Amino acid sequence: MSSNKNILSIETSSNICGISYIEGDKCIASVDCDSSNKHAEVLPEYYSRLKKMTGFKLKCIDAIAVSNGPGSFTGLRIGLSFAKGLAFSKELPIIPVPTMMSLAYEIKEMSPKRGLIFSHANKIFSQMIKWKNNLPSSDEPIMLLTWEEFLDENENRDNIFQCNCESKEDSQDLIKAKYSSSSVGLFASKNFEKLKVNKPLSLVSNYVAPFKLS
Repeated sequence: MSSNKNILSIETSSNICGISYIEGDKCIASVDCDSSNKHAEVLPEYYSRLKKMTGFKLKCIDAIAVSNGPGSFTGLRIGLSFAKGLAFSKELPIIPVPTMMSLAYEIKEMSPKRGLIFSHANKIFSQMIKWKNNLPSSDEPIMLLTWEEFLDENENRDNIFQCNCESKEDSQDLIKAKYSSSSVGLFASKNFEKLKVNKPLSLVSNYVAPFKLS
């Protein structure tokens, strides 16, 4: 069930940098662009652009949602730092959203059973996904595998999604997912009370560390 809250959501875990304004279960507006190596420079600009597009006031925002990894070390730090700055200024909670879950939620109509995110070189992050009430979750930690290990362990690759793995052998057999600040925000809205952190200054991103969402 959606929270009927007003949420600003941030996605900086990859080359995509984005920010969205969410009201309940609706994305009112988004600014998402490929901003490789420029997240710190463009995120404040995107925030200002979104504010002009929607007219939202920070005092009317209930929480800041941010994609929390796994992903780019630098990108995740920038996104979380920006979220903390906004949250601190108005004493707002932060909702840290596991990146794998926001990607799964973006293609929820397919209910993928497993997700893959490109890490570096020949490495990928992998996690099993379960579904309840059209929401993804997982009891399994995120694993760091080689692409060959994934292929060897998964002859049947039905209903598995990948993100940024297009250059890998046989990746065309997998569902393609994409980063989206709106998916971060909409997933956060559905899990508002469960995931919100009321005193978020000590939050850190999950760069590669396993985590669970049950």
